[in-house]
Amino acid sequence: MSNVDTPEKAELVDAVAERSGREMLLEAAGELMSELGTIDVSLHQIAKRAGVTAPLVKYHFGSKDGLLLALAQRDTAQSIKQLTELMEMDIDPATKLRIHIQGIIRTYSRYPYLNRLLENFLKETDAEKDGTQSIWSSFMQPLINAQKQIISDGIAAGQFRKVDSKYAYFLINGACQYIFSTRITVRELVGETKVGQELAREYAAFAAETVLRGIAK
Repeated sequence: MSNVDTPEKAELVDAVAERSGREMLLEAAGELMSELGTIDVSLHQIAKRAGVTAPLVKYHFGSKDGLLLALAQRDTAQSIKQLTELMEMDIDPATKLRIHIQGIIRTYSRYPYLNRLLENFLKETDAEKDGTQSIWSSFMQPLINAQKQIISDGIAAGQFRKVDSKYAYFLINGACQYIFSTRITVRELVGETKVGQELAREYAAFAAETVLRGIAK
């Protein structure tokens, strides 16, 4: 019997195929949401874009909510990894906050549907759902804690005036999110149907500078 025919090899092939199927569906969902400017896409649309049948969505994720949760977890995982690395860097708080703000906007630029996707799992009425708790513990809580630490360190270092970290959180994340919340506003103000890389880069620099000037001591 060849190695190809061993049970171990067959299991590996199945695992690769399953991962490939999952990734194809996640990519398809992300592409559709980015193109259409909404997270309200059907399982049929996602399956068609991925080139598979709709039942395969339920096989891999259990439901549409399961797919959306997996997509949110995939898209936020790299951001949290980078945030952890940033917090460990030996740089001053103001520089750290600037990099952080630019990183948030870069993430939303890459995944323009992400803010709406996160809000979908963080509705007050859904507070007890597993998806809500997963997003809160894996992404929102680390984000809040990191920003609170940066603000606290900045105040202690004499770079920031004494500000309430929760208000700073609302200010920072509101500034980072809104530009990605409506295509109509972007179209009317800048003449583009969506936030492109150049606009995102310029806005990230502006937002970071504005926030830092606002809390500077």
